[in-house]
Amino acid sequence: MKKNVLITIIVIVSFLFSIVATIISVQNYDSNIISRKIKDGYIPINSRVIKILRSIKEYVNGVVHLNQIIAENKRLKAQLEKLKTDRVTIEEIKSENQKLKELLGLKDQIGELSDYEVARVVLRSSEAWLSYFIIDKGSKDGIRKNMVVVNNQGLVGSIVDYGRNWAKVETLLDADFSASAMVVRTRDIGVVRGNLNLMGKGLCELKYISKDSKVRVNDVVITSGMGEIFPKGIVIGKIVQIKNDKFELTKNILIKPAVDIENIEYVMVLKKVKGINFSVGVR
Repeated sequence: MKKNVLITIIVIVSFLFSIVATIISVQNYDSNIISRKIKDGYIPINSRVIKILRSIKEYVNGVVHLNQIIAENKRLKAQLEKLKTDRVTIEEIKSENQKLKELLGLKDQIGELSDYEVARVVLRSSEAWLSYFIIDKGSKDGIRKNMVVVNNQGLVGSIVDYGRNWAKVETLLDADFSASAMVVRTRDIGVVRGNLNLMGKGLCELKYISKDSKVRVNDVVITSGMGEIFPKGIVIGKIVQIKNDKFELTKNILIKPAVDIENIEYVMVLKKVKGINFSVGVR
């Protein structure tokens, strides 16, 4: 496009130069009758030439202006895309800050003597998305096997493996997970377990609750504190289904975890649980 404009300008300048030379030549012979006739006859020709030149000039100006508009349009589009990207980045930062604030709010619940590490989820298995995930903290941060993992919603799981700068978290939906639990309202004690058939539904089961128990749907279930791993009072979830089997002595109970395992991004690893008093907002 720039090459075409340059050629056009050269042609116009050459044409203008020939016209100027012709006019000067005619004026030098103004006393001659033939010259005057030529001059007189040239006026309308010159007028048409001027119109042509004006049209060519307007065309060239239009081309240049169009190029400027196209360049400006590209620049504005680039600025718009950058603004969109910046907005998404800002919203993401705000979201992360909010999640971290909520997570750090647990500090007041577990007390000043607690020792913990905040970690970010960095890897998930596509084949076991709900079963386990990898966090960005490891042995260099004091992470060890069997440490409890929570977030501001409740129990997430526990550490089952680790390296220098990573650790593997087994969630409460995994078939190998188990924790002593208590139904808050009735004080019934049982065991929460993951179940391979329930994992895809985002559910786990509560075992060993007597068939005579008064538990009901929507009852809150927390860790009982029995055992050496999980401290008492961490919210596990709510009962969503109860079935009685006349041939068994216990109820078949399903629990919906309080934690959104599928979309979890940050967790808190409890490096010290002895003496921790969770305030879960339930009695």
